[in-house]
Amino acid sequence: MQSQAHTHLNFEASINNTKQLNALYKPVLFNTKNSTEKQNLADLLANKPHIQIFDCIESQIEELIKCLKPGIPPTELKKVAENHRGSTSLFDYGIWVYYPWSDKLVHLLDEEEFVVVRTNRNKHKITAEEQTTLSQKKIGVMGLSVGQSVSLTLAIERGFGELRIADFDELDLSNLNRIRTGIHNIHLQKTVIVAREIAELDPFLKVICFHEGITDDNIDAFLTENGTLDLLIDECDSFDVKISAREKAKALGIPVLMEGSDRCTIDIERFDLEPERPVLHGFVEHIDMSVFKTLKTLDEKVPYIAPVTGIETLSPRMKASAVEIMSTISTWPQLASAVTYGGGITADLSRKILLGSLKISGRFFIDIDELITDDVPAPEVVEEPRNKHLDPLELNTYLSVHKIGDGTKGDPIPESLIHKLIASASKAPSGGNNQPWHWHYKNDTLHLFLNKEVSGAYLDPDYISSYASLGASIENLLLETAVNELGVEWSFTPELFPDHIAYFNFKGKHEVSEDEKKLAAQISERHTNRKFGKTQEANTADLDQLKAVIEAEEIGLHWLTAAEDKTVLGDISGQADLLRMFTPAAHKDFIKKEMRWNQEQILETADGIGINTLDLSNQDQIGLRLMKDERAVEFLKKIKGGNAFKYLALKQFQSSPAIGLITLPQHSPLDYLKGGMAVEKLWLTATALGYQIHPVNVPLIFFYKNNVQELNDLPDESRKQIFNLHQKLKHLFKITDNIAEIFMFRIFKAESSPQRTIRKPLNKTLSIGTA
Repeated sequence: MQSQAHTHLNFEASINNTKQLNALYKPVLFNTKNSTEKQNLADLLANKPHIQIFDCIESQIEELIKCLKPGIPPTELKKVAENHRGSTSLFDYGIWVYYPWSDKLVHLLDEEEFVVVRTNRNKHKITAEEQTTLSQKKIGVMGLSVGQSVSLTLAIERGFGELRIADFDELDLSNLNRIRTGIHNIHLQKTVIVAREIAELDPFLKVICFHEGITDDNIDAFLTENGTLDLLIDECDSFDVKISAREKAKALGIPVLMEGSDRCTIDIERFDLEPERPVLHGFVEHIDMSVFKTLKTLDEKVPYIAPVTGIETLSPRMKASAVEIMSTISTWPQLASAVTYGGGITADLSRKILLGSLKISGRFFIDIDELITDDVPAPEVVEEPRNKHLDPLELNTYLSVHKIGDGTKGDPIPESLIHKLIASASKAPSGGNNQPWHWHYKNDTLHLFLNKEVSGAYLDPDYISSYASLGASIENLLLETAVNELGVEWSFTPELFPDHIAYFNFKGKHEVSEDEKKLAAQISERHTNRKFGKTQEANTADLDQLKAVIEAEEIGLHWLTAAEDKTVLGDISGQADLLRMFTPAAHKDFIKKEMRWNQEQILETADGIGINTLDLSNQDQIGLRLMKDERAVEFLKKIKGGNAFKYLALKQFQSSPAIGLITLPQHSPLDYLKGGMAVEKLWLTATALGYQIHPVNVPLIFFYKNNVQELNDLPDESRKQIFNLHQKLKHLFKITDNIAEIFMFRIFKAESSPQRTIRKPLNKTLSIGTA
């Protein structure tokens, strides 16, 4: 005790050094039964007469007696307490504790008696033997935002003998939404704040601070110096530290406990019992976390962060918040309530692990929102049938009834050639890659049907998207027919729309042109590219050539190239994308019918858009995955969030030298079919010229729903928004009210997309009928 007193006197010499004062977190203890320490205390009081003194030692002794002799009558308590004290004066009984950071002096029982009283009300939730065992345990806590609550709860419960705490950060004002401390501590080291609070709870607990946080230089000391930790509690924000600390803990056989305040996510890794257990349950085995510290941008870090946090298991509000990071908020949100009960749960689990009454490993959720909630009817789950295709027998019957193309008949062609033609036709683009075509070859005539089983989604009103896709497929078929030198007579069958679309009879020979060869060669190369374009001016000659390729009869192609116009158009597209997310039926179609979220889904359905084909950054891809949760989308709409989606569209449009719009005079199925043929011809030509195309049709479809579709469920608020967006688009392209906007697209130079959307096998889109 003498050395502690001298430490205090040395401190007195530099009491005006604010920096040194701010670093103090250990109290000074005076045992006045020792004459030297008694004099040191007297000197302190003389030099600092303003010190606040708290002396209730007499009542503490009485409380000690009640703890030792629970049945003692109240009338005898004072007498027994006096006998217990014996000849020792009240002033000299126990110890005096001085807190230099607050200039407070407190008179306490000595350590042994203090522990008896302070842990008395733990009994028998914690037995005396268990409390003794806990007092010999060493715990390390990394990170002191959530970790502050954990550390203080452990200290209150006296769940350790030594606590090592690590955090490099100082307290910011924004931290006070979840860290329980005073505003006077702003810019004070978090380790100092926690250590001081523990010292004020219990001056006998040993706390060791690592003010620089966990580093490569000190991690070994944190885990092993003065004895190996019995438990590592991870609450730090650094993902590379999370992994490197676990790897070392695993080698040392130290169990690891982590609590995430969102949904009170608990990770327990019993490396002491399972030495071969993979770090973080194997979630990060596929990535090299050693490179994490070299990464600069959030987009680079996302693939490393996602497996640790578990993107799919975040709460709806956290998913929505993750989308808003760096848009309307600067970091991950946390609430004091979640942090507080998370601290309690972590301390509870810590005790059980250290006492050997809990041996399990794994990830667990103690989600209050799920455990205590109003009764909400479970949503009706309707499984979407997969691999939906048309029945050849039913098609035979349909053709027999309608006698399509009676009086005409093509020359027979080998089945291998039919396969070749349809393989090219099937490489056409389609909305959501739904591939709405079904080809049926019977009696030497090829028929095209609309597969309504995969069409008619929310953004396929009146089948307009499917009609355009069928038109593109027809264009591919005709080009493949031409390069195989087949003559063909064909016709649309508008009287049978939307079931039967067209029929084709192959007759005689065709002399293929150079233009047909050139376009057909691009069928396999053409694909949707959603990358940002290379910054460059639009090539007027190329745009004129593309215009000349398709402008025939009433088909029009309009270009926008001015930077300010592209910015406005990017905003229109971004708002439409957000409207799609916020419209429940459209969102459901996008998530369930259109998107394929993993390779298994892609191979199972052979349709839809694989998330790996979207050319998205890591950050944007995670943002899209977060939007799978309807509750997250609903909350995002409530807070008027989602600007990240608008920013993405804006960046895409600004990086493109030109935006094109194909129009026809009417909104008839025939116009959309012809428009689809023009789209494919333009797209193939652009591909030959070295350009990439990205369709941007969501705004056009909303305009159609608002103006043309007879029955739709657009709310009035959405109608007004769509109307205003439509007026802006018409003004930009200088088009009139009575025109059909068939197809809008970005055109730009960029690398080809490495991943392409899948196509169904021919046996799903082609059938051979019998006579």
